[in-house]
Parts: sequence; structure tokens; C-alpha cells
Amino acid sequence: MEQHTRDVRGRRRVARVRVFLSYAHRDERLRVELEKHLSPLRRSALIETWNDRRITPGADLDTEIDHHLETADLVLLLISPDFINSDYCYRREMRHALRRHAKGQARVIPIILRPVDWFRTPIGRLLATPRDAKPVTTWQRRDDALLDVATSIRRAAEEIATQRTAAAGKPATARRNPLAPKEHTAVRQKNAAKRRTK
Repeated sequence: MEQHTRDVRGRRRVARVRVFLSYAHRDERLRVELEKHLSPLRRSALIETWNDRRITPGADLDTEIDHHLETADLVLLLISPDFINSDYCYRREMRHALRRHAKGQARVIPIILRPVDWFRTPIGRLLATPRDAKPVTTWQRRDDALLDVATSIRRAAEEIATQRTAAAGKPATARRNPLAPKEHTAVRQKNAAKRRTK
């Protein structure tokens, strides 16, 4: 189901960038706080968000999750020890998201919620948020960390929306997939993490 927002004149608009949140349920409070920081993006109809708490009673869990993973433009992986420990999050949702990322069908953004050794996992090559991959729970002010995350998500969503609009006006042979991921290294993140542990 599409999320709808209304502009300042009360007109209904359809969000342009679909966002899937993959998280361990023990991190639900942090997920809720993050979604609050994403509310300006939803209200401006830049994004629509989806997580498994929106599944209606009686629906098939796996089917619903797979459908929204398959149709998402952005997949946010909320990384924590519980996420890495969860076979469902790690083996099913993360692997599915990374396959789509590798094909240029979606963009995957790791969000480091709590300290965990994630650099040698399959997401270790991706640029994570918050800044320098400093876990959200280690910031002096949690709102500052989540604002940093929301700002990064806004940039990614705006880039996808802009590229999609530009691609729509080009001949089919000249179109480039607007979701094709940019490769980043985690060197800066690793160095920052090392400095914090000294």
C-alpha cells in the first residue's frame, strides 16, 4: 500500500522513493526514533517508509516482507549485535537487499545503531551512517546522531528522485538506472573506529 501525504494546500501527493527498514525487533525503540527523524522527508513526499510492523493480521509474513524488499528503492539496514545475530535479518533480508544493490535495482545504506564488528561482513564495503560509522548509541546526544542519519538518507533519496526524473526524459537506449549504486570504501570508517578504540 502506498503512503500518501498532503502538501500545504491539502492536496494529496504520492511519495517518490520507497524505503524499507530492516531491523532486529530488540532495536525497535531506535527504529521508532529514526522514523520520527524521517518524518520531514515523508511529509514532503520525498519518501515513504515501510517496516514489518505495518503487516496486517492474517497476512503472510514472508510474502509481505519479500514484496516490499523487492520494490524498495532504498533499503536501510539497522545494524546492531542483534541484527547480525538474527538469521532472518542477516541471511534473508540483508542478502536479498545486497543482491538488488549489486544489480543497481536498489540502494542499501547501513545505519550503525549499536557497536558491533560489522566491517568484515558483506556490508563492510558500503559507506555507512552516522558520520564515520560512529554507532548511534555512542553519541553524546542521540538526536544529533539520528539527524545525521536522516540527512544522509535525504541526500540519497533526492539523488534517486533526481536521476529518475532525468532518466524519464531520455530515450530508452540512453537511460541509466537511477538506483545504480556508487561504490564506496570503508577505509575512513575503519580508521575512525580504530581511533575511537585507542
